[in-house]
Amino acid sequence: MNKADDSDFSETTNSQEQIVSDLKENQTKMSTLIDESSAESINLSMSPRLEVQFTFDLERTAENPLRGFYTNYAWSEPVIDFPDSLEFAYIPLSDLMSGPSDFTFDTSLEPRLLAAEARAHQLVLRPYIDYPALVSGLPDFLDGQVEMRSYTQHGGGLSPDYDDPDLRAALLSFIEALGQKYDGDPRLAVVQIGLLGFWGEWHTWPHDAWFPDADFQSEVLNAYATAFEKTFLQVRKPVADVTNLRIGFHDDSFAYSTLGDIDWYFHPLLIEAKADDRWREIPIGGELRPELQGEVFEDGYITGVYRQDFSDCVEATHASMLLAAQLYSGGLNSTIERERAEAAALSLGYALHVSRAAIFGDSLEVSLENRGVAPFYPAIFLQVEDSNGMKATVELPRLTSDQGCKRFRLSISMLISPSREAPWTLSLRSDYILPTQKILFATAPGKDAIRVE
Repeated sequence: MNKADDSDFSETTNSQEQIVSDLKENQTKMSTLIDESSAESINLSMSPRLEVQFTFDLERTAENPLRGFYTNYAWSEPVIDFPDSLEFAYIPLSDLMSGPSDFTFDTSLEPRLLAAEARAHQLVLRPYIDYPALVSGLPDFLDGQVEMRSYTQHGGGLSPDYDDPDLRAALLSFIEALGQKYDGDPRLAVVQIGLLGFWGEWHTWPHDAWFPDADFQSEVLNAYATAFEKTFLQVRKPVADVTNLRIGFHDDSFAYSTLGDIDWYFHPLLIEAKADDRWREIPIGGELRPELQGEVFEDGYITGVYRQDFSDCVEATHASMLLAAQLYSGGLNSTIERERAEAAALSLGYALHVSRAAIFGDSLEVSLENRGVAPFYPAIFLQVEDSNGMKATVELPRLTSDQGCKRFRLSISMLISPSREAPWTLSLRSDYILPTQKILFATAPGKDAIRVE
């Protein structure tokens, strides 16, 4: 597949590349002074000629990208306006390919991406073959060729023979084509690997013998890792050689079987695989267990077996994003439940806070910290802009809360002096978000000569 054939992707990609181009152009204008800037802590002994202190304000980040709760619009339209920046799509493989090397992305995935983008959402995608209680997602060209095994658990369904060579070839061909067309497309927040097992969750319990062997699991994982060098990937649990690959995890029974001493629970599996620090590199996602979505924020919620404390689970896993469809479809029955759900959404992912900005000579020093449980994962730039539109930028490292407050320096020799009437504005920029999205600081904007977007 040729990326250039997809005009929507090309236009979106071009707009993102323009952001990076603008950043580099402004850096070039500041020549050696910007080259001397770095994303390292510095100590300046002189007194600042201007200093501004800021206050923390987490609530303004409710619609920040790549974090929070989200829903699946194919299940139902939301009945409440819950703040979010993501949405979910299960898509059967039968909708995505019509032959061994023929793919129908333009009529299956592309409409979902366009609809999500129109709602200022990035998409979390999971392709599947076997979704219990639904019609099989096996592509038509494999119908009659691949043996299907009937089961009654989980609502019943048909599980394909994952040892079938034609099915295996189709899966690997699909992965390659999907990555060739969509890797780096900012409309895709995450691709959940799916494809294998019930719901694409990499198990066929209680029919464990039906699941493919470790060698083919590794083939699928490595095919995804090769096809997607930019877009983030997640799989249900640590399997095969996944810990050696650029792949994260999603807990689809969040707060139900996340923490504890049982070996198949999500976090114990990560610890056993020495993957409990994977959150530092790739976002952790999943789904708040459906049975808990209507209860976990109620006054009467009592923790126990399969009813875990939501905050404890977030802190342990460092989760960034969770599917929670019932929050959008009437599962919140009171104002206090809604407030708790919104607070829970804000507890997910990153919260980048500017505590101080100070001018020393031709440099602006910005004190920045992440008060969230996880970093902002893609490349991100700190930018200051004067009232004439001149900018200075510096690329930030991946910040985590355990690093504390860090100071970053930007060259401001080309910027006019700030004032309350003509203030400077601090902002965050990334080419991995939609043009309609903003990464807001968890910081009150202020009214001084230096403010935040």
